[in-house]
Amino acid sequence: MNMIKKRKIDWLLLLPYLGVSLIGLLMVFSASSYRLTTEGKNPLSLFSKQAIFILLSWLLIGIIYHVKSNVLLKSIVAKGLLAIGLVSLLLVKINGVTINGAQRWVSIFGIQFQPSEVTNVALILYLAYFFRKKRARHQLWRPGVLVLLSGLLILLQPKVTGAIIIWGIAFVLITTAEIPYQLSLLLFLGLIVGIVLVAGMILFLGSHELLPQLFAHTYERIRLVRDPFLDSYGQGFQMSNSYYALYNGGFLGRGLGNSITKKGYLPVAETDFIYSIMVEELGVIVALIVLALIFLIALRLFVLAAKERCQQVSLIYFGVGTLILLQTSINVASILGLIPMTGVPLPFISYGGTSYLILSVALGICLKFASEVRSNDETFEQRI
Repeated sequence: MNMIKKRKIDWLLLLPYLGVSLIGLLMVFSASSYRLTTEGKNPLSLFSKQAIFILLSWLLIGIIYHVKSNVLLKSIVAKGLLAIGLVSLLLVKINGVTINGAQRWVSIFGIQFQPSEVTNVALILYLAYFFRKKRARHQLWRPGVLVLLSGLLILLQPKVTGAIIIWGIAFVLITTAEIPYQLSLLLFLGLIVGIVLVAGMILFLGSHELLPQLFAHTYERIRLVRDPFLDSYGQGFQMSNSYYALYNGGFLGRGLGNSITKKGYLPVAETDFIYSIMVEELGVIVALIVLALIFLIALRLFVLAAKERCQQVSLIYFGVGTLILLQTSINVASILGLIPMTGVPLPFISYGGTSYLILSVALGICLKFASEVRSNDETFEQRI
């Protein structure tokens, strides 16, 4: 007798996801159409590309929904995807695509993607598989080396926030699986103190011209956090104009399509600064509702993780929820000037087809597990 019975889809995951995806698609068109028109291009080109990736992502979620759980939980899936991620990170340094002065992309068959995004999801699946059961201390070196290597390869692109995200995910999963919550809290506080000390060191070294050229941009971004108007036509150009967009929007916004700052003041506004355009056009109230929907997805994943009896599935929930929460928090915090500009997209909203697809596949895996009702006597071994 089949121990796993199907039930209806987890709508608390699916509906917010569909909602923010459609809103994101609308905002991609609004934020990009003016720039494309002035450049003599088709104003629907980016909208069409994003729409194709959204439909492809939904198709993949449908396929994943019908894949057996034992396939998704096998080691070959986690290890294979992690190997692809690490090889892609190496290809970035060998023959990566440089955009806006940063070499972070790989082009395969004309499709560009950031290997760090693949590695994020791959590492979640691998760590969830590795910690599916209790491990001895001498066995922890393997995931530790992989986490450290992945973060260093991303850090050398250079992409500081990318390394922070991948190490943050690993920290959450490892402490959740292996360490009592009291010690986890102390480690988290230590991590925050460490980040503050690193930022202070970067400021000190940068101000004395002792910082390696590779991380010079990091110093400039941290320096301008306090007041981007110190260099409003240089390094602080985007952040200062983001402030203007937030101010122009008010509570109700100027109306869809009526943004001023997207008209040359926020270059490529459909990517990292799309939330600023959303506030300007739709207002603070709508923008906060959209933000709440994204946080609802993460919160639902954490609730499912707390209720889940299978360690591996629970860690996948925790990992994907942490990824969404970190990306959203970092993107919005950088727009508000709480942290330096990061280049981290807003999940399911910012333009970027491969980024949307990879995160959607991760969420699709969670939707698959959330759609199963398990009997009281089911064990992990029976399930797989």
